Amino acid sequence: MNKNISLTRRVALGFALLTVLLIAGCGVHLYHALKLEMSHRDQEELAGKISLFRKTVAYVPDLATLREGPGVLTHFLIGHDNLALRVRNASGDVVVDSRAPLPDSAWGGLTSGTEALGGAGADGLSWQGLTAAGRLADGQLVQLEVWRATHAQQALLEWYRDQMLIAGALATLIAAALGWLLVRGSLAPLAALTASAQAIHHHNLSQRLDAGRVPDELQGLVQSFNGVLERLDAAFAQLSAYATDLAHELRTPLGILLGQTQVALSRERSADDYRQVLADNAEELERLARMVNDLLFLAKAEHAENLLSREVLDLEVEAQRVCDFFEILAEEKAIRLEVTGRLRLQADRASLRRLLNNLVSNAIRYSPHGESVRLTMEPSLPGIVIDNRPASPLPDDLNILFDRFYSRGDKGEGHGLGLPIADAIARLHGGELRAERREGRLYMIARCGA
Repeated sequence: MNKNISLTRRVALGFALLTVLLIAGCGVHLYHALKLEMSHRDQEELAGKISLFRKTVAYVPDLATLREGPGVLTHFLIGHDNLALRVRNASGDVVVDSRAPLPDSAWGGLTSGTEALGGAGADGLSWQGLTAAGRLADGQLVQLEVWRATHAQQALLEWYRDQMLIAGALATLIAAALGWLLVRGSLAPLAALTASAQAIHHHNLSQRLDAGRVPDELQGLVQSFNGVLERLDAAFAQLSAYATDLAHELRTPLGILLGQTQVALSRERSADDYRQVLADNAEELERLARMVNDLLFLAKAEHAENLLSREVLDLEVEAQRVCDFFEILAEEKAIRLEVTGRLRLQADRASLRRLLNNLVSNAIRYSPHGESVRLTMEPSLPGIVIDNRPASPLPDDLNILFDRFYSRGDKGEGHGLGLPIADAIARLHGGELRAERREGRLYMIARCGA
């Protein structure tokens, strides 16, 4: 079937085809039922006439009397123009014969019971009949043949058949037209839904399809489409916010670079002054490079699961190595790094170390002097929990900590991508990163597996 055929046309054609099959089936059944009923009634009538003639001839004295007075039998046919009678003697000679063009049936002798007859007469019309032997009053046997012309019944059946065909054709056309109108009317809400969907563009993604104007069968489709729109709207909003944040984050270091360069070029300076400006610019450029690398990592992280090189790692050993790396930074603030618990899990070593680096450096950076940062292996997750006492109040909604470019401290302390990267790594490993506050401490719970 051509896939471009409209749904309305398909349903209308299917409706018409179903109507044709139903009417044809009913017509054939009724035609054969009528034919059988008419044949059954004919047989009953012929059987009745045979019985009547057998009883009548029993009172006829002899064959000569029957030949001279056939009216004793034929008067029963008055008013029955479609019936005819033929009587033969034991030799097959015709004794009584209606004036009708009956078929020439071959003489096979007297029959012991009732037999059916049939054939076409001299005028070509069809006849059906019954034959049986009868006994005259003198004991002589004769063969009685009662015939019935069936051409009138054939004509009636043909007329009935033609009427059925005409009625079937008209019913099919009417069914197709009504089916087309019915389907077109039923699909009107879908057309309105299509028009509403086509009116939605990137600048009005907050618009939703009205589920109250569609039938129940389309409720699921409308709700699914609205769900897609909601996700697209959220993605567009996130992308727009991301672009705004990115422009804001890039504007500050670029402004510093531009300002320092313009001030340096405003007058003649010594070589040491130029060297200092270049060193400051290099520092800002390194910060920009780290930001770009982190953004690239986040962009690739959404589709990098297959690129992970998983191996069985001792998480306690990896955590201790990270703590050793940050030992000097922690000593500057007299912060204790405590590692407890044991856990072995399958993970990508480089990614896992980056997750631990970001969480531990974040905890050290935002902890007050003399506090502790605890790293606890949690086999029940499986993963690791890193907690510290924050130096400044936490936001009411801790989820904001995972927004890109969000920073709790001065701009110089980071570019707000550490926790989003840690969250992306946890998700790459089939887990997640979430934050909780308990008794004045901030808990970063990293689940790295199912």
